[in-house]
Amino acid sequence: MSADILTPLLPTFRGQRIYSAPVGVFGITMATTLTFLLLLLSGFSPADQSHLRTFHLIERMTQSEARAACRTNYTDLVTVYSEEDNAALSDLVKNSTDPLWIGLYRSQPRAKWSNGDDVTFSDLTGDCGTGPCCAALKADGSWESLKCTETRTFMCYKQDATDLTFSYSLVLKNLTWYEAQSHCRKFHTDLVSIRDQTQNEEVKKEGRYSSGSFWIGLLRDDWEWSDGGYSAYRNWGMYQPRASSTTNCTHLSNGKWVSAPCGNSLPSLCYRTSIHVSAEPMSWSSALDYCKKENRKDLLSIESELDQKELGFELKRGHVSGPLWVRIGQNRLTELMKSIKLPPGSWTNSSKERAFKQKTEICQLRAVCEAQT
Repeated sequence: MSADILTPLLPTFRGQRIYSAPVGVFGITMATTLTFLLLLLSGFSPADQSHLRTFHLIERMTQSEARAACRTNYTDLVTVYSEEDNAALSDLVKNSTDPLWIGLYRSQPRAKWSNGDDVTFSDLTGDCGTGPCCAALKADGSWESLKCTETRTFMCYKQDATDLTFSYSLVLKNLTWYEAQSHCRKFHTDLVSIRDQTQNEEVKKEGRYSSGSFWIGLLRDDWEWSDGGYSAYRNWGMYQPRASSTTNCTHLSNGKWVSAPCGNSLPSLCYRTSIHVSAEPMSWSSALDYCKKENRKDLLSIESELDQKELGFELKRGHVSGPLWVRIGQNRLTELMKSIKLPPGSWTNSSKERAFKQKTEICQLRAVCEAQT
């Protein structure tokens, strides 16, 4: 089949976006895989793990030694983004009686949105005391700082692949902030994040039926990830994290997280990403060549929603923005084409295919490659 030049309906997510190329279109060609000239990504909740990130267990050492070993042999100590990640790690070490280091360590207090958005707007006032604090929006539109283990109703948002807008859902169930985050990710997209005063007013209006303040997606704590990952997922055990200044690192124990002295000698969990982004922009044909050289396997092919989400995490971690060259695998493309209701005739115009190929040589984008493992 030949390709058409299309102007599709592409979803825009706050903080993670799908873009068309600078020429104002995206193109598709059919071969073993199908190729998009796009990207930056939507969010999905994976039921399993992407092949683009693998977990690895290493021997006993201190947390700083483990971090150095992970960076030398893999990518870094593991960052946990979701319940699915945590379950996969727990399953990996289910036969171990030892706790294991993960990449979370104590740093300076900082606010972060549950979905990884940059914090460009905040109306958080007050202090909830020691430990993590979470934001709840009050009836007058102001925010209050509460212990994340308190229970409140909460506001989720939903974004799907066919819609340029997003919808809100006020859940009239009293849960902790962590439980609310889990609920929103399971049944919607995530807890809502707020980018400006206009959106704050919208969320306030949607929450008018709450009997009190309700959770939004802002977490403020003093914990960061070793690799710089943007994850506000937390799975602390009871009475954790400890407030002690000597317990500045985190280990995984029976599926729960425990803060502990960084000098303890424990096995550790590393991860390796197979995603590589070129430093310089290039044409489509140059990207295909570049991704087959040195320690690179090929241009990255997104085969599933899991791969797409994993790529989003890695791009965010690496502060990569703008459109990029990638491939879209057959199964994932079929899902996307169904979601935007592409008419069958769009695949058959050879003159437009030629125009697309010309544009791919004009466009200069960074390439996303899959590295050899």
